[in-house]
Amino acid sequence: MLVITTLFRLWTAYGHISIGVNEMKKNLLALSVAAALAGLTAASAYAAVPGTATIGVRGGWAHANMDGNALYSEDDKSGFGYGIYADYNFLSWLGVELGYTGLSGFAYEDEDGASNDIMVHGPELALRLAYPLTADGSDLYLRAGAMYAFGDADDGDNDDGLLPVVGAGLQWAFTRNFGMRVGYDYYFDAFDGDGVLSGAESDFGLAYVGLQFTFGGEPVPAPAPAPAPAPEPQYVEQTFALEAGALFAFDGSDLTEQGKTAVDGVVSEVNAKNVQNAQYTVTGHTDRLGAEAYNQKLSEKRAQAVADELTAQGVPAASLVSVQGMGETSPVTGTECDGLKGNELVKCYAPDRRVEITVSGEVTTEVPAPAAE
Repeated sequence: MLVITTLFRLWTAYGHISIGVNEMKKNLLALSVAAALAGLTAASAYAAVPGTATIGVRGGWAHANMDGNALYSEDDKSGFGYGIYADYNFLSWLGVELGYTGLSGFAYEDEDGASNDIMVHGPELALRLAYPLTADGSDLYLRAGAMYAFGDADDGDNDDGLLPVVGAGLQWAFTRNFGMRVGYDYYFDAFDGDGVLSGAESDFGLAYVGLQFTFGGEPVPAPAPAPAPAPEPQYVEQTFALEAGALFAFDGSDLTEQGKTAVDGVVSEVNAKNVQNAQYTVTGHTDRLGAEAYNQKLSEKRAQAVADELTAQGVPAASLVSVQGMGETSPVTGTECDGLKGNELVKCYAPDRRVEITVSGEVTTEVPAPAAE
């Protein structure tokens, strides 16, 4: 409410000061003030850098929007501007700026053909509305306020007085403390001629670049360290070959206590590795002694006995994807037992008499954190 009241008073004062200003200039000022108010509403939803103060210098190209008549005409509309400024951010979106600006290098030509140089200078006070771009102070901004102008001309002085100023620009912070501005300001009725140039009026625009130093406020917190990458699941598969002699009595298919302990050890190892979504394949094998059909049946019974023990130890039945017997069809001894007989042959065939448990699933492995610099 204070901001709106201040701008309204400025507009009212401007109406008293500039009686006789053409309607187009009034409309331009009204649109500028409306844009500042709209910017205030939008900026209030964002955060700038509260509690900071800035001092800086600026300079750039200026131009004049001169009015002429039969007594005088435009001579030089292009000039230059310079100044100093200091601002302070009271809130996260609102600051106040104090400065001193000079505009020079312009000229009117009177009816006698003589060129009259003019310049305007004076202190100014403005509200600064920020739309931040980065945490360390870069932003887009609008400014609206007033300048108390002192105007000088070769053949007469204009009346000193208060005039409205509006502007916009970009502030960029190279570091927390050092930055620059690029912007444009417009000064309404900055010159109102007296003497020979009585009735001559002009607005001025200033496109500028500024360099500045900022101090105060809370330090910008260091960015939080990047979160550790999520552990990557890795597919694993392992086959446990359990000799039938350690699982069953000779020619039997019932697990012995020693056999149950061996199967339980497989489950414990899988659980210790934290294998997720584990799937079990149980395959029984026999040696090549005896009838083929008998061996096939025996391998199936032994595979089922091991599968039953797995479920007894907590393995879900759905995780048993295959329970089968291969009989004597997949020996591992090859030809190494050829030529042997009797007990020596039975002993040599021991690796062929087995039950294989193949477990597959996913194991989550931690990704090493990056080394500190």
